[in-house]
Amino acid sequence: MSKRIFFLFNAFVSVSGGDIRFIEIAKRLARKDVEMWVITPKLGKEICEVHGLNAKYILTTTEDRVKNVIYTYLRRITRALFLELKMENNTILWSTSDFLPDVIPAFFLKRKNPRVIWLASIYHLIPDPSIRPGHLKLSNVLSYVGQQVSIFMIREWANLIQTETCFLKSKLIKEYKIPSERIIAIQSGVDTKVVDKVSLSNEKMYDACFIARLHPSKGIFDLIKAWKYIHEEHKKDVKLAIAGGGPIEMLDKLKSMIQSLGLERNIAILGFLSEEKKYKLLKSSKLYVLPSYEEGIPITFYEAMYCGLPVITYYLPTYEEIKDYIVSVPLGNVRKLAEEIIRLLEDENLTLKLGEKGRKFAKERTWDKVAECIISQLEKLG
Repeated sequence: MSKRIFFLFNAFVSVSGGDIRFIEIAKRLARKDVEMWVITPKLGKEICEVHGLNAKYILTTTEDRVKNVIYTYLRRITRALFLELKMENNTILWSTSDFLPDVIPAFFLKRKNPRVIWLASIYHLIPDPSIRPGHLKLSNVLSYVGQQVSIFMIREWANLIQTETCFLKSKLIKEYKIPSERIIAIQSGVDTKVVDKVSLSNEKMYDACFIARLHPSKGIFDLIKAWKYIHEEHKKDVKLAIAGGGPIEMLDKLKSMIQSLGLERNIAILGFLSEEKKYKLLKSSKLYVLPSYEEGIPITFYEAMYCGLPVITYYLPTYEEIKDYIVSVPLGNVRKLAEEIIRLLEDENLTLKLGEKGRKFAKERTWDKVAECIISQLEKLG
């Protein structure tokens, strides 16, 4: 395997599962005496360092906050395109997402240096804007079109594509005509050593928690509606914790909805959490709920399972490989979502049983094993 890797982490805005996946694998690549360069904005460098990634950094932009995503992405793409990078034969170029600020520079670098090995990343396919939560908003249209452009570039020039589900691998083969031998599907994992360092809470502060980016596609508004039903039908003092970052307008809309439903005492908005605080929250909660409308397989599923929490979610085709380890309800069925949460809150033995089953499953999904699989694939490419 090449001793030099350039990571394109140029689309970073807020932490996603794909970002954590890249960082955790890169940390393990560092043990292989690999020279690692990360092409990223200042915000991306900061999150890498917070998570303990020791690498060399090339900054594309230095903003402290992303106010206009389109403008920021254009600046980052332009800066990356004009970088003078030393690309030797078999240097690995790893685009860490399928967003254009990562893919466009990788595409042009690969065309300029054909013997560079381009490893691309695709974790989920954005639905047609007409059926996506938020409907035909400009952001949804641009996200969909942008991904189609990225997949075209990846299909034509990437040496290898890494994803996390066999379902997505199958979609890429059938719908985009990408040869199967160029796609590897490896599930994500959990850093069990880090989680074990966080002490177990003696008392459960929350009946359930939600940890994800604050976006309509994550089903956050459905969860609040479900919580209203739980509050009225189950018990008045039921507690939900919501953790994750997102745009200010999204946060304002969330707070407004909570207030309008009279749930201020039942729902706590915690904002973005550090890794340690995230695990403390999981260990202080009875259930993990993430009713997403689109996902790969969230890393928080594995983390919640490892902490002994049953995972409740809308069923998605990408969950086929883990369906026996989650509690799923039909997509968009808020009433059924609420009923399943109530069922587990009222049956402590069932909750413990499901939690232990998930924990055994998650123990086998570690970042060390994920990294070993990807390193093995890269070694085959030279």
